[in-house]
Amino acid sequence: MSLIHTCELNGADPFDYLNQLQRHAEELKPTPSEWMPWNYRETLARTGALLDAA
Repeated sequence: MSLIHTCELNGADPFDYLNQLQRHAEELKPTPSEWMPWNYRETLARTGALLDAA
């Protein structure tokens, strides 16, 4: 529940966030700090993965 609440506090959709973590599990492993609820969308955009998700 705390992860869901953290997402909500940061304006992130909890379902989308958890879904993206699963989709990008291998990319997440070396740099988990880039995949926090407050910055994962920037990471997706930077890697081009956001375009794949649309």
